[in-house]
Amino acid sequence: MLDKNLIISTAEEFLKDRVDLFIVKAKVNKNNIVEIILDGDNGVKIEDCTNLSRFINKSFDRDKEDFELTVMSSGLGDYFSLPRQYKRNVGENIELIDKEGEKFSGTLAKVDDKGIVLTTKKEREGKEFLFENIEKARVIINFNKQK
Repeated sequence: MLDKNLIISTAEEFLKDRVDLFIVKAKVNKNNIVEIILDGDNGVKIEDCTNLSRFINKSFDRDKEDFELTVMSSGLGDYFSLPRQYKRNVGENIELIDKEGEKFSGTLAKVDDKGIVLTTKKEREGKEFLFENIEKARVIINFNKQK
């Protein structure tokens, strides 16, 4: 089985010159099916996924390790995994579920190293959430939004 840490370090080697891109998740199962999810401060292009996939494929000897590789971008409806994803979405409407299971929705007003501030209809000045108290959060998809 491929070593997950080796896959991650190989991907990070490729991304060292692309400070706008980052790995959200990487996993390798017992059948050597490798999945890498990327995100970026300015989004992720198909070419970014393709180029990373090619780099990883060239970095490993297929005669020693046979594996299946999928590199994809974080999806629109996916939950945030990293604080950096929150920073990318400041100003967006999000839904959040805290560790107690309470659901909140509002505008992501601020992000720092410890947590976020969510401006809700009830909390105009913002409600603070520490990352450690957030179970999951994601952008609310609104197809009627006008700029």
